[in-house]
Amino acid sequence: MRQEGNPPGPQPADPHRAEEGGLLRSVGLWRTVLRRIRADWPVAAAAWLLLLCATTLLTGGALYGDTVALGGLRAAIAAAPVTDRSIVVTSDAPASQAGTLDRGIRPELQRALALPGGYVARIASSPPFADALADPATVRTLTAFASFEGIEARATLASGRWPTAGATPQEATLSEAAAGLLELKAGDRITLVSRLQASLKVEVIVTGTWRPAAGDAYWLDSPLELDGSVIEGSYTTVGPFVIPDADLESRPFGDRISYEWRGLPDPAGYRIDDVGAVKTAVQQLDTRIKLALPVNSQFRVATGLPKILEVVERSVLVSRTGVLLLVVQYAVLALYAIVLVAGMLSDRRRAETALLRTRGASSGHLAAMGILEAILLAGSAAILGPFAALLAVRWLVASQPIAGSVAGVAAISGDTLVVDAVTAAIGIAALGLPMLGGGPNLAGVRAAISRQTGRTLARRLGLDLALVAVAVLALWQLRQYGAPLTRNARGVLGIDPMLVAAPAIGLLAGAVIATRILPRALEIVEGLLERTRGLVAPMGGRGLARRPLRYTRSALLLMLAASLGTFAVANVA
Repeated sequence: MRQEGNPPGPQPADPHRAEEGGLLRSVGLWRTVLRRIRADWPVAAAAWLLLLCATTLLTGGALYGDTVALGGLRAAIAAAPVTDRSIVVTSDAPASQAGTLDRGIRPELQRALALPGGYVARIASSPPFADALADPATVRTLTAFASFEGIEARATLASGRWPTAGATPQEATLSEAAAGLLELKAGDRITLVSRLQASLKVEVIVTGTWRPAAGDAYWLDSPLELDGSVIEGSYTTVGPFVIPDADLESRPFGDRISYEWRGLPDPAGYRIDDVGAVKTAVQQLDTRIKLALPVNSQFRVATGLPKILEVVERSVLVSRTGVLLLVVQYAVLALYAIVLVAGMLSDRRRAETALLRTRGASSGHLAAMGILEAILLAGSAAILGPFAALLAVRWLVASQPIAGSVAGVAAISGDTLVVDAVTAAIGIAALGLPMLGGGPNLAGVRAAISRQTGRTLARRLGLDLALVAVAVLALWQLRQYGAPLTRNARGVLGIDPMLVAAPAIGLLAGAVIATRILPRALEIVEGLLERTRGLVAPMGGRGLARRPLRYTRSALLLMLAASLGTFAVANVA
């Protein structure tokens, strides 16, 4: 009898499997991935938002630390007295040696200012003069002739004009304050006589008066230049009469002229990595000038900049350490957020991946889909992350005392891009690597979903207890030192990586302990809820107890965020 059914021989292929396999082969992987994301967009959107927050947190932490440190450095230097943060080189010499001195001193001063930027200005002044009509025996008011390099840009004419070089009689200007004290105005004439050479008389015509720019470091807070007079012993010096530099060198105003080169660094030009180099350059300035000038040349270098930089460098190191403590914990929180996203998507895609395998998808297709999906999510987050971090940092520093010092400083730098790229790579690896192994069959996935989750790998190996022990040791050392700053064998103060990481290690240890306690707590909750009436509460408790690690991951993120917030508040206090 003929048996009903399919005849023996090769069986036709499953049409659904052939259709699915053909679909994967014919449709581009990118289109397939986009369709998967669109079909499950709420989960994809949540994953992308977490990745964006993690990227912004990491890049923002790095950017904020650099911005605050740099702003503090510049604010501290700008707040220092201008006479201390400037470099002044003085020398008394005949006017004929002015060119030789300038060629030796100016280039070395400019080299010392090369990193922060700034400018060099030369001021020259004559020996004292007095009014020729005054009695030499009773005169107590003195004055002098002086030239100020670049004064036209550092002062504002109040009346008249600037003097012309080579004019006869000698043309000069006075500050408004000095003109008032001498009772002179534009167009007045006066004859001055040298206090050191009674035969040396100079007729002067006042061509104008000027007003110094308030707060300009150029004047070095000199009372004579800003207020028009200074009292020295029983004498009062008023003036000076400002004349062109060429006149001071070509006409007789005394045997020796006092020269002063003012090196004025720009506080806004300092960078954290250049502080040590600037300090060394200033400390070596005396030696370099001595080598550049002729033998037996007399000069003096006066500055408080090395001491200022030493104090500021230490303060910046302390402030960067405080920020670094928080940034390291931000990194822990951000990296855990990435791991949480990877776990969430992996759980979400397990059943779908197993179904695709039963319908003809190869391991290569599945791995490619996973990598491409990771690139889309993590890559787009990495593109937007630095800009979001920049906006957040600018908003944070806008209300701080250093806001004026960091105006325009907060910008996406190379270090920020490196942190962003590393974060993107971690995100792609965390999201895409689980797909490289293909995945189990559909029955295995359903069994894994339905059964109780076992212990984590860290718990099976006892790594959680080891982490707790390391955290206790690190926190104990931090308590002993009081701060994550230590001195090396040379006595140089520096950051100890172990002490900086101590709070973050403690944070991780607390999270690990929570993974042990929370499942047990969920079992207790299940027992309590089973005794209640109704169906919803017992079923909810049973779901929590059956898959505790699924809910533990979300709870851990909340605990890490709360712990970090508590630490930040305590650190500020």
